[in-house]
Amino acid sequence: MELEVKVPVLSDTINEGKITKWYISEGQFVKKGTSLCDISVGKMNFEVYSEYDGIISKIIFPAGSTVKSGDVISLISESEEVSQKSISGDADTFYSEVNDYDLAVIGGGPGGYVAAIKAAKKGAKVALFEKDKVGGTCLNRGCIPTKAYARVAEVYDIIKRADEFGLSVDVKSFDYKKVVERKDSIVNELVSGIKALLKANGVDLYSEEAKIDKDKNILFGENKIKAKNIIIATGSNPQELPIEGIKSKNVINSNDILEITSLPDSMCIIGGGVIGMEFAFIMNQFGVKVSIVEMMPRLLPQLDKEVSNLIKSEAQKRGMKIYISSKVEKILEEENGGSIVTIEKDGGTKCIYADKVFISIGRKLNTDVGPISELLEFDGKAIKVDEYLRTNIDNVYAIGDVTNKMMLAHVASAQGEAAVDNIFGGNVALDYMKIPAAVFTEPEIGYFGYTEEEAKSKFGNVKVGKFYFAANGRAKTYGETKGFAKIISSENGDVLGAWVVGSDASEIAQIISTSCQSGAKADDLKKAIYTHPTRSETIMEAVKDIFKESIHKV
Repeated sequence: MELEVKVPVLSDTINEGKITKWYISEGQFVKKGTSLCDISVGKMNFEVYSEYDGIISKIIFPAGSTVKSGDVISLISESEEVSQKSISGDADTFYSEVNDYDLAVIGGGPGGYVAAIKAAKKGAKVALFEKDKVGGTCLNRGCIPTKAYARVAEVYDIIKRADEFGLSVDVKSFDYKKVVERKDSIVNELVSGIKALLKANGVDLYSEEAKIDKDKNILFGENKIKAKNIIIATGSNPQELPIEGIKSKNVINSNDILEITSLPDSMCIIGGGVIGMEFAFIMNQFGVKVSIVEMMPRLLPQLDKEVSNLIKSEAQKRGMKIYISSKVEKILEEENGGSIVTIEKDGGTKCIYADKVFISIGRKLNTDVGPISELLEFDGKAIKVDEYLRTNIDNVYAIGDVTNKMMLAHVASAQGEAAVDNIFGGNVALDYMKIPAAVFTEPEIGYFGYTEEEAKSKFGNVKVGKFYFAANGRAKTYGETKGFAKIISSENGDVLGAWVVGSDASEIAQIISTSCQSGAKADDLKKAIYTHPTRSETIMEAVKDIFKESIHKV
C-alpha cells in the first residue's frame, strides 16, 4: 500500500516553501516520527516527519524544489513484512546512538523542552523523550489552541458590536471548520518551530514513551540509556468524574473539545474553574447555549471573590445558565441524540439538557514514571520536590504539573530553567507568590499573589487600592470599560496581590508582577510614570488609591 507524505500547512499567510534537505533516500526504511526533510519558509525552517512505518518508495520533489501546502512530496510503501531491524543508519538521523547523556528529560512539554534546550546551550549532551507531540498540553491541547479560539470569538463579538463604533457590518455566521483549521495551522507551525530549535541545539529527541527503573536507567521500547541527571516533566491529563454516564458519546474533555469540527446547539460545562469558564465564554460567543455546573459556592473559587463575582455577572448577562453549589449525579443519553445532566442542588434535583457535556473538573498528575516511582517521595498526589526542584533521589529533578506547585505552562518553563541552573551548580528557587497567571474569559483576568480575603486572613490589616476601567480613557475609546484593577498591600508597602479584570488584563498584571519580582514595593509602583493613554494607567491609579492619592477617583 502506497502512503502519501504531504507538505503540512506552513503558516497563515505563506503556503509555499523550498525543500532544502532530504534526510532519507529511496529504498530506506523509516519509522513513524523519523525526520524526512527540511522545508524553508521565509526565515523559518520546518521539518516534515513520517506518520508511518515503511519504506520510502519514491521521492517526488528533490532538494531545491519549491512546494506548496498539500503537495505530495514522497511515497511510503507500508508492508507488514518490513522489519524495523532493516533501518539503515542514515534513515534514523534524528536519533542519537549515544547511550550516555548528561541529562535526560522525560516529557517534552513547556517545562521539558525548555529545560532540554537550556541544558544544551550550556554544553550538556541531552536526550528528550516525548511520546506525543513536543509542546505538551499547552501547545497542542491547551493554552495555544484555546487562545486561537478565544481570539476568533473576540473578533466575532466585536463585529457584532460594530454599530457602537459607527460601522455597518452584517456577519450572520462563520465557518467553524476554518476556525479549527486556523487553530491547527498555528499549533503545527509552533510544534515545527520547537522541533527545529531542539535540532539546532543538538538535543536528541526520542518520540517514545520513557520509563525510569530503580537504577535510574531510561527505558524506551527495547532500548536503555543512562544519564547523569534526570528531569521528570510528564505533565497531567484531564480528570474524569466518577459518575454514571461519564463514558457517554456526548461527554467530552478538554482534549476532545478542541477536535470537534461542528458546534453543538447547547453545552453543559461541568466545572466552573479556569478551563471551564474560558470555554464557557468562547462557546457562548460562538452562539452555543451554555450551562455551567459548579460544586463550590461560586465560580472560579480559587480567585479573588470580587473578580469571580464580576465574571459570574458577565456570564449571566450573556445568557449563560449558572448552577453553583451543585453536584452532578448522572448523565443520560436521550433518544434524540442529546444528553440529560441530572444535578443535585439545595436538596432537590434538576435536569439540564445539552447536546454536548464538557467535563472540566481538574487534571490528574502523570506521576507513574516507571519502577522509580516506588522510590520517589510524594506530597499528596504530587512528586515531592524541595525549593530547588530536587526529588528525594540524587540527581533526579521534577518540574511542571507533577510537582503541583502552579499548574501553568510558564511556571513549568521557569522550573525547567531553574532545575537546569541547579544541575549546573546554581542555587535557584522560585517565588511562586509573585508569578502571574491569567484567565481568558470575557473580560480577561490577570493576577498574582493573595486574594483580598487571603491577605486579610494571613496579614491582618492590609491596604487595598482600586480603579475601574470605566474611568480609563483608553478603555473608553476601545469600548472595553468592564472591570477594575485592585492592588493589595501590607502595612509596610509589600505588594501582597494584584487582581485585574478587564481588557488586556493578562498583559497589565504582568507589569506589576515583573516589578514586584524585582523588589518593587507599592510606593515604587506609585512613583513610576505610565504611558498615556493606556490601560496600564488603571495600575497607576489603583496604586495611588492605596495612599488615597488617586487623581481620577473621587
